[in-house]
Amino acid sequence: MARDADTGEGQRMKGAEGSTALVTGASYGIGADIARALAARGHHLVLVARSAEPLDRLAATLEAAHGIRARPLPADLTTTAGLERAAAAARDADILVNNAGAGLGMSFERTTWAEERRMLDLNVVAPSRLLHAALPGMLRRGHGRILNVSSVAATGPVWQGTSYGASKAYGVALTESLAYSRRIRTSPVALTALVLGHTTSEFHERAGIPPSPPSLTLASPYVAELAVRAIHRRRPPVVCVPSLRYKLVAGLLRHLPHRLLALPHLADDFTVTSYGADRPCSGQPASVGGDGEDGILPAEAHGQGQCQS
Repeated sequence: MARDADTGEGQRMKGAEGSTALVTGASYGIGADIARALAARGHHLVLVARSAEPLDRLAATLEAAHGIRARPLPADLTTTAGLERAAAAARDADILVNNAGAGLGMSFERTTWAEERRMLDLNVVAPSRLLHAALPGMLRRGHGRILNVSSVAATGPVWQGTSYGASKAYGVALTESLAYSRRIRTSPVALTALVLGHTTSEFHERAGIPPSPPSLTLASPYVAELAVRAIHRRRPPVVCVPSLRYKLVAGLLRHLPHRLLALPHLADDFTVTSYGADRPCSGQPASVGGDGEDGILPAEAHGQGQCQS
């Protein structure tokens, strides 16, 4: 990633007294690491995930380490009540990080509609709702940053036979649609889509996922720091792909003939390969970043023959 220019609005946000960032999927993994990077820059935090206990621990740790305020907000974003609680908090946020998401380790025709609906609620509905809640206030106040965490699967059919890539592509498309609009381009508000490859984190350890080749693996704290640095630029990138290797992968997926991805080991074909058990362990998708108590499928990992997304 190019060296960021922390000037102008980026510098103001970076050291702003009282600025608040809301992070979803924040209890561990990439979400927790993004929260740590934001706290280190002096931002107060609203930490959103389903489970209260890990949020409480993280909030206490960050308050003690950085002298900021960290508010745990337990909420299931697949429920109307939970999503609206998070949306109410997002209205006052100076930074919104849409990190929570999900993936299913089975092909589309083998999942239940309830499972598909839950994944779409997390990957499509929840980030849209929180963005819709946060954006008007940011525009009115004259500052704001929105980070939508996506996946390299959004750039091509590397998760064949599933709706996962399509759901993550929505976040990139929405980010681009808003970011390039005249209203946003002429305002101090900026949107960025973070396109992740395989990012190792505590989430993967909890899910019992074997490591991918080092050449395809990025450390979660490293990715979180790059992402937070990117949104603090005076002009943040609309799409942020952390690392040259995944910039190359994303570029190839966009432009290679998709029939080449049918070759062995170039993509995961979920209509052929069954990951884990015949059914997902809990009957539900596991959430990306910090919201994955169901714990089978962190949605930002990629690798042939592994229970990953």
